Amino acid sequence: MATAPGLDLNLLNPQQKEGVLHPSGPLLVLAGAGTGKTRVITYRIAHLLESGVPPGRILAVTFTNKAAGEMRRRIEELAPGKGALVWAYTFHAFAARLVRTHHDLLKIPRHFTIYDQSDQKRTVIEAMKTIGLEDQHSKASMYVGIISRAKDDLLDAQSYSIHAMTAGEPARKTAAEIYLAYQRQLDAAGVLDFGDLLLKTCELLRDHESVRAHYQELFTHMLVDEYQDTNHAQYILTKTLAARHRNICVVGDDDQSVYSWRGANIRNILEFETDFPDAKVVTLEQNYRSTSRILEAAGQVIRNNKSRKPKNLWTTKPAGESVSVTELSNEMEEAGWIARRIQALITAGRSLREFAIFYRTNAQSRSFEEALRRAGLPYVIVGAMRFYERKEIKDALAYARLILNSADTASLLRIVNIPPRGLGKTSLDRIAGYAQAQGISLWEAFRRQAQIPQLTAGARHASGELVLALEKLRADASGVTASRALALIMEQTGYWSWLESLVASDPEATGRLANLQELLNSSKEYEEGAGKDCPQDLAQYLEAVSLQTDLDAYDPNKPALTLMTVHLAKGLEYPVVFLTGLEEGLFPIGAGNASDSELEEERRLCYVGITRARELLHITYAATRRIFGQVYANLPSRFILEAKLLFQGVPADAARAPVSADAGAVLAANRRLYACGAKAGMRVKHPDFGGGRVLDTAGSGDTLKVTVAFDDGRTAKFLARYAPLEKA
Repeated sequence: MATAPGLDLNLLNPQQKEGVLHPSGPLLVLAGAGTGKTRVITYRIAHLLESGVPPGRILAVTFTNKAAGEMRRRIEELAPGKGALVWAYTFHAFAARLVRTHHDLLKIPRHFTIYDQSDQKRTVIEAMKTIGLEDQHSKASMYVGIISRAKDDLLDAQSYSIHAMTAGEPARKTAAEIYLAYQRQLDAAGVLDFGDLLLKTCELLRDHESVRAHYQELFTHMLVDEYQDTNHAQYILTKTLAARHRNICVVGDDDQSVYSWRGANIRNILEFETDFPDAKVVTLEQNYRSTSRILEAAGQVIRNNKSRKPKNLWTTKPAGESVSVTELSNEMEEAGWIARRIQALITAGRSLREFAIFYRTNAQSRSFEEALRRAGLPYVIVGAMRFYERKEIKDALAYARLILNSADTASLLRIVNIPPRGLGKTSLDRIAGYAQAQGISLWEAFRRQAQIPQLTAGARHASGELVLALEKLRADASGVTASRALALIMEQTGYWSWLESLVASDPEATGRLANLQELLNSSKEYEEGAGKDCPQDLAQYLEAVSLQTDLDAYDPNKPALTLMTVHLAKGLEYPVVFLTGLEEGLFPIGAGNASDSELEEERRLCYVGITRARELLHITYAATRRIFGQVYANLPSRFILEAKLLFQGVPADAARAPVSADAGAVLAANRRLYACGAKAGMRVKHPDFGGGRVLDTAGSGDTLKVTVAFDDGRTAKFLARYAPLEKA
């Protein structure tokens, strides 16, 4: 069989090859963690190209810009000259392309603005004001989430309102009112939010038969990465586009479905064979990432889930070191122990970028940051404030959005007094009131400032100056590159010179100027990456920026160790991983009140954390933790017990927690030796490690620790309260 220049099928294992060579029809590739799913996707695309499928008729979608870029790069390496022509996008970037292409059918402006979460929150607050709910502005983030989930489910404002009225629940009726007011604001401003990109695309394909038929015919092959993370809108989009040719390949792992809180539905992958009864199923189980002991721990945990496709990961790698479980007295001791352990491993020859510290919630990062600073260990936090969310960057981009779309009220309100123009709240309220009374945009009201009663001469002058400045900027920035347009914005608005004037009095001004310079660098890099045949203008750059995700700016090659939540760790891997805070109530979070499905998702999240580790995995938990100022005693997470791991290095002064009612069932089987006591020389047995003899004991009751020499030569220390040891 002829193959592409870089396409060596001998590099694939039998299951990978089966997925790559599948001739036609629906294909489900169940890819366990670290089993080479990206290789299967890229090789399959390269094989299709080699088989004569035109690159422009292949659509591949994934979830992050970084993943899409990596996919494009690998395909081009395997099929030079063709790979770059494949439609390889994130879901949202693909949707943005279709919406912009067919904006006239959707009755939205060509240069629509895409709002991020902070823009959404600001708009929700404004919407709440218009319906008399300004006193509830503290709930704005909650309503942003409700609206986003509704759009994920393809419920526009009117549909959601009908559902809310039918349900008759006051809280849903309030949410529906806010959603309607919010959507009116977006529509008036010519703005889409992230949810709209998919919602509008699905509406486009649903309501316009010719458009639907065109794309169904165009894409003869469709590939979807991370299918377990798809929401309802993505599911409908995928099924619609694949309906004509049915050559759909979805790749994913139900064991790594951890985003239900943002709309992902695990049923999409679990029920793929129901949607496509003739689907071919290929299961990838050979892991190329982790040692067998790490995989064993992961497997022991995830087998406790009922809603899953059976998979048993295996590897030809050596067994490696045992997974360690360490109890520390509190979160500061936990962080300090990890910092010391990292220092020791660096002394032994490891580099900073080999380490990652994972935690369940962002609030846990503080103790690690303090410990790492004290230890002089450089670190980066993934998911902290992104570059494009910094104030000065958002200010500059607001100007850019405004010159492309004058109806963008949120951007206008952001820059109206930046630099200061002397337009106070009273003047702005009068201008906004006039706009509402006349049924015009806020920008148009600014243009008509001379007609607004009660506006002071100073306010009229300032408003007029702003209008003149923006209209000149709009003219000057037309037809130039993104970097030139941004430079004009900083010069002509006076923003750069204003920040320069603050350097002597504001210690942050210098950093802000540096960030603006970095913004110019970013636009230059975008232009270089776009290539001479691709648009390099401001509109395209703003779209690329608006579709950035938390992981897109992350550089794993920086000489620093990494801190992040377990959710953000999905798709990454590190030689050494510290999986922290494994306590009942924290991980799994809300264990006592969680439903079965919520606990299964928490278990999948733990599985994700474990399988990020290549060589060493350290699991830690704190016997006590301060939460909202109160100190709470903790039980170790049920996931530690499910993994059947050996407890090691328990400090003698670690605080002990009583067995609570909700965790009692989990621990009931592990108290036999604890109940009868233990003495040196006693024969004991462990369900996984077999028979052994007690070498030593320390403490008593809840603090009883037992050191056991097993018959197979292993020695381990247990906290008897948790250990499944019996007297032999």
